[in-house]
Amino acid sequence: MIGLMTLYKILSLGFAYPDEENWNMIENILTRNEDFFEGDLSAQVEGFKRYFMENRDKIDDLKSEYLTIFDVGREIVPYETEYMREKVSRKAFELADIAGFYSAFGFSVNDEVKNKEALDHMAVELEFMALLEWKEQYAKEKGQMENVGIVRDAKMKFLKEHLAKWGFLYCRRIYGLKGAGFYIRLAKILECVLALQCERYHIDTSLLDSEMTRDSHSGVRSDELTC
Repeated sequence: MIGLMTLYKILSLGFAYPDEENWNMIENILTRNEDFFEGDLSAQVEGFKRYFMENRDKIDDLKSEYLTIFDVGREIVPYETEYMREKVSRKAFELADIAGFYSAFGFSVNDEVKNKEALDHMAVELEFMALLEWKEQYAKEKGQMENVGIVRDAKMKFLKEHLAKWGFLYCRRIYGLKGAGFYIRLAKILECVLALQCERYHIDTSLLDSEMTRDSHSGVRSDELTC
């Protein structure tokens, strides 16, 4: 059965630039997993799987579509800090806060990657969530319950303070695109995942400001999150 870690991985690969390596990884994940989550999430994943398999050989078309939507065309911006109302004054702080989360769990962006993205790119934040899911699973298997608690707390905080803060708005903007079947299907999965995780961690989604305003802090990430 496909797990949440793998689902975050699919989302991360899907929202990154569609090079052949990413495409192959998505295909491998989808072809080796047959059973998915229940309810709406299961339906969305199955729909994405069918769409992907039917369009597997159209990666060049998707490359052009990606550039139009997220890069050159900039129809939708894939960076969290670009959605803040006080972008100029808050961007450095927010990037430092995100970097603090990443550093605490040994997560870093490979400088040698051809299509390297900024820390607040949607694909990077989703990859980080996949890592946290793996760390929680590993800690459970080793009976390290203190570490399980640390990772769960980090997931809750990162969702509330970053990914879910702009993720729902990001999905809604993608829904407004014409065509873009690949990304619309991905966004539907992401929205389901965010909703389920917010429910799990008792995060009130009605309080997530679509314009990314946040209370001021005295400093950047200083919580004890290391695991």
